[in-house]
Amino acid sequence: MMCSADLSGADGNDLQASATCFFRMGVVLSRLGEIGGAIRCFNDAFIMRDPITSTQDEHLWRMFHDVQMAIYILGKRNKLISCLAEGDMVHDLIKHRWKQLQSEILGSEIPFAGTDMRAWFETVRIDFPWEMEDFHIPEEDVEDEAYESFLTSVSK
Repeated sequence: MMCSADLSGADGNDLQASATCFFRMGVVLSRLGEIGGAIRCFNDAFIMRDPITSTQDEHLWRMFHDVQMAIYILGKRNKLISCLAEGDMVHDLIKHRWKQLQSEILGSEIPFAGTDMRAWFETVRIDFPWEMEDFHIPEEDVEDEAYESFLTSVSK
């Protein structure tokens, strides 16, 4: 409730303060079991903390970031980012991998003709530094409902 009040009174000029509110809402939502909402809050928080300059690929960057952040969070047993430093580190790993992908596409002799970018982004692996006790792999024949719910909500 406090974060909602803080955000409703914000003029939007202080991205860092807004990002901190989104981070806190993400923690609260995760602890309440609202993982899809928590992932959206964490995504917004860490995108706001490190805004990129506008590019034609901004939509694809955001989609890649959203998918990879969801993979990271859903791979953790507690399903949350515990501090801003952790989220910044994960964001930096995602951003670094994004830049690598862009370089690989530009340097490829074979033209890239990706049509379903979200599906392709889901196949990209980043070596996230999960703690072994936090690492969680859903059973292969069981759909991860939180991930599916998140993907459905961001694709609209």
